[in-house]
Amino acid sequence: MTKKLFPGFFLLFCVIFVFNTSFSQNLKVNKGKKVKVAQKASFKDKLWYGGSFALDYYNQGYYSYFTIGVTPMVGYKVVGELSVGPRLGLNFTNYRENIGSKVDKLALFETSEGIFARYKFLKVVFAHAEFNLTQSQNPSSQLGPNGELQKITIHSQNALAGLGYNNSMGSVGSEIYVLYNFLADQNVVNQPFELRFGITYKF
Repeated sequence: MTKKLFPGFFLLFCVIFVFNTSFSQNLKVNKGKKVKVAQKASFKDKLWYGGSFALDYYNQGYYSYFTIGVTPMVGYKVVGELSVGPRLGLNFTNYRENIGSKVDKLALFETSEGIFARYKFLKVVFAHAEFNLTQSQNPSSQLGPNGELQKITIHSQNALAGLGYNNSMGSVGSEIYVLYNFLADQNVVNQPFELRFGITYKF
């Protein structure tokens, strides 16, 4: 399966799963009793909120960077413990490098936008699937005409899936989850795994 086809199949799988789960719920009939129509929860009542924060520092002698970021997300409980929603991300990195005669620096930004599906089971464990588009600014290997650092923008598609643990105290909870990126570039040294920490509200 090519990288171009995978996002389409990934989204199709999510839609089929949601439809099948909703259809199965509608087939349940309480035999021998009059079915009581429960009052439907409002749209707002089915929403939950979450997000993660990024904070990283690295120093290798001739270069260093400091990164800070935030990634909010909103989930909508479609049926039972199954929810879907959007997820946005913004990271800022202060990059410094010794280029011989001086230390130069760059302000680098990374943005991402995507959708996710999540299903909670065993009260504290959840499965998470996500597709996102990412735009990352990175230092270029080529210096500018005056010997200064330059940056390049890399666009990527990511399809991730994995498991997590959410510990809630009332409406507020904290979570940790590990995802595998099925569209990760195999020609780079970066690992295809991603570890996330975050908080949730009404999840």
